[in-house]
Amino acid sequence: MRRAHKDLSVKQELALELILCGMNDGDIAKRAGASRQTVNTWRNHDENFRMLLAERRAALREQYRTELSGLVSEAIGVMREAMREGDMLTRLWASYAVLRMLGLQTATQTEKQPSQEEIINEFLSDMIRKVAQEKGIY
Repeated sequence: MRRAHKDLSVKQELALELILCGMNDGDIAKRAGASRQTVNTWRNHDENFRMLLAERRAALREQYRTELSGLVSEAIGVMREAMREGDMLTRLWASYAVLRMLGLQTATQTEKQPSQEEIINEFLSDMIRKVAQEKGIY
């Protein structure tokens, strides 16, 4: 795949970074010194710009996936602590969350249990999606 960044102007490079930070077209236009319509055109119609934006979004998703994977052990420890030491509502919520992550809450609804890898991938995908939405990436 051809790298598009050599074809982008300084304004487009700045706009690309600001999009990845979650800014809207109006704010990006002010910061990049372009019109909102121009930013919108880059985002929706400039093939080079769109290709590089997609590549950088994919790289960010992979970075977030890696960072989240590193937190799995810590999250399990928090869930264990909540199940042992929390009030009843917290313990019930933590127990349900563990069962849900393992796919056991749907054991009566489906014949095929999801694999541990499928469960972890779904969990990480959900977390990445939430982070990406908060950052305006996805």
